[in-house]
Amino acid sequence: MKKISQKTIERGVFYIRTLEALLKDGQTLISSNQLANITGFSDAQIRKDISSFGKVGRPGIGYSTAELRNILQDFVLKNEVVHVALFGVGSLGAAILKYPGFHKDGIKLVAAFDKMKNKVGATINGVKVYDPKRAVDVIKKTHADIGVIAVPKEHSQEVADIIVLSGLRGIVNFSPISIAVPKNVMVKNIDLRVEFFSLFCNMQYNCGI
Repeated sequence: MKKISQKTIERGVFYIRTLEALLKDGQTLISSNQLANITGFSDAQIRKDISSFGKVGRPGIGYSTAELRNILQDFVLKNEVVHVALFGVGSLGAAILKYPGFHKDGIKLVAAFDKMKNKVGATINGVKVYDPKRAVDVIKKTHADIGVIAVPKEHSQEVADIIVLSGLRGIVNFSPISIAVPKNVMVKNIDLRVEFFSLFCNMQYNCGI
């Protein structure tokens, strides 16, 4: 199987969400041009991305919305549930816990961690909050796959060390600083400020996405 770029996979996830919304509205067929109008990606980019995931669609007719969603979902999500452990139950962390999208469609929040004693032991949207000192044991018991860092920047490296010690090999880092991890640990940095400025640049200068 040929290697597919991370950007293509990220767009694939976006296509899945779009197709699911269309299915809920009762739309059974979709063209790449229609997807382009909805998503903002070019018609050519969408056709290229879809061809990366397999042979689907018919010329002049388009794609079966359900079939395309299923093909993308099978490839991108591989019919697996990603178990996520969240570190930090402040404003951002609490919002993540309460967001419905992190409790369905292949993603399941299984544990949350926070140092604040008044938060430890609480259950938010079905997810229990633990003391970070218990992370290694809890992550093992909950079969977590990925750790999410949603703590103030001065604590992000400390949390990254805990995640690595717990045996996780994937981290989503919402703090605005880089973290040091072993080479076998993958990190996805998400700085919302950078994302907003990047989008603004694309709008101002028509940069490619």
